[in-house]
Amino acid sequence: MEFETLSLSGENGILHVRLNRPEKRNAINRQILLDLERCFSEVATGDNAKVVILSGEGKAFSAGTDLNELGGLSGADSQGIRHFVRKAQRAFSEIENLEKVVIALIHGYAMGAGMEMILACDLRIASEEAVFTIPEVDLGLVPDLGGSQRLPRIVGVARAKELILTGKTISAAEAERIGLVNKVVALEELEKTGRQWAEEVLSNEPVAVGLAKKNIDMSFGQSVADGLESAAIAQSILLTGEDFRKRIEAKVIQKNLGKKGKQSS
Repeated sequence: MEFETLSLSGENGILHVRLNRPEKRNAINRQILLDLERCFSEVATGDNAKVVILSGEGKAFSAGTDLNELGGLSGADSQGIRHFVRKAQRAFSEIENLEKVVIALIHGYAMGAGMEMILACDLRIASEEAVFTIPEVDLGLVPDLGGSQRLPRIVGVARAKELILTGKTISAAEAERIGLVNKVVALEELEKTGRQWAEEVLSNEPVAVGLAKKNIDMSFGQSVADGLESAAIAQSILLTGEDFRKRIEAKVIQKNLGKKGKQSS
């Protein structure tokens, strides 16, 4: 896969996708959105990548929406703007809906649309100097790429309102404290930590990981009863599958070998 605004590298089931507009601080324009949508759509139907790491080239993860893009919408009517926003939203929805784990590595800053992008990921690891802000209201706008929907699910409604309605900037330490990021590490450890987490995910059965992710995400929009039924359906698929049988047989063999080793000692 080749993209104008993304650089890709991968091995052993891990695909590393990097936003690649460092001269623009990875500001998000139409091309990045188109590239992200196509990239994650192709990953969804491919077999090579089992885990995706998402990061940014240069000095920061992303400075948010490219303001030149917003300026280009000034003459559009309301219907045209809604059409543009819906197209933009599809890129982040492809990230969220991927039945594979997406790990965001954040350094420098994740601002506006850049922060909304990491909210669509499953796991977020930040470097110590990273900062986060979702400042759309300062421009007289609202977060329109999922911030108002995903942020409350991650940090709670009160925290989400605090961040969105004030437009304040918070540190990586604060982001970890409120649950916006899973872990904070030194900058030089960021990529290494991301790869370690990806390898931990890879050690599990990929279909089970994908269905577990979907069950968690779908349960937010369902009653407890419907969420439980979704889990039951997923489990029925997994328990009747060949991968589950093989993994159970391997664990039984490993357990028996362990018992024999203890007896002989």
